[in-house]
Amino acid sequence: MRNFIRTTITWVVLAFVGDTMLGPLIDIKGVAPDFSVIALVVLAMATGAGPATVGGFLLGLVQDLSNPTLLGLQALIKSGVGFSVGSLRGRLVYGVPLVEGLVVVIAVFAHDFVFLLVQSTLSDEQFLLPLFTRTIPAALYSGLVGIPVIRLAELLGILRQED
Repeated sequence: MRNFIRTTITWVVLAFVGDTMLGPLIDIKGVAPDFSVIALVVLAMATGAGPATVGGFLLGLVQDLSNPTLLGLQALIKSGVGFSVGSLRGRLVYGVPLVEGLVVVIAVFAHDFVFLLVQSTLSDEQFLLPLFTRTIPAALYSGLVGIPVIRLAELLGILRQED
C-alpha cells in the first residue's frame, strides 16, 4: 500500500509540477521536455499496463479540459501510451539508462505524432513543420531529462523488477 501511495504521489507531482513550473524554466528555444509523458512512463514502469492506462486517461482528461475543441484526444493518446509502455514492463532491462531514455523518447514521439496527425487533418504544412521543429526535439530532450527522473524513481524505491 505504501508503494502504491508513493508511486501515485510521485507521478502526479512530476506531471503537473514538471509541466507547469519546471518545464518553462528549462526550455531551450521554446522546446521543453514533456513531463506528463515522463511521469506516465514512470507510472507504467512501476505498476504495469492496467494502472498506467487508467492514469494516462485521467492525466489526459485533465489536460483536455484546456482544449475543448479536441476533447478526449489527450486522454485517448495517453491511455494508449500508458498501456503500451506498461505492457513492456516485464521485458525492459532495468538500470540501463540508454534503454530507459529510449523508452521515454519513443513514448513522447508516439504521443506527439498521433496528436499532430489528428490536429493537422493530414495537411503537410501543419504536420511536417511541427514534427521537425517541435516533436522530434521535444522527444529527444524528454529522453535526456527522463533518464535522471527514472534514476531518482529507482532510488526512491518506486521502480523495481517484477517478482
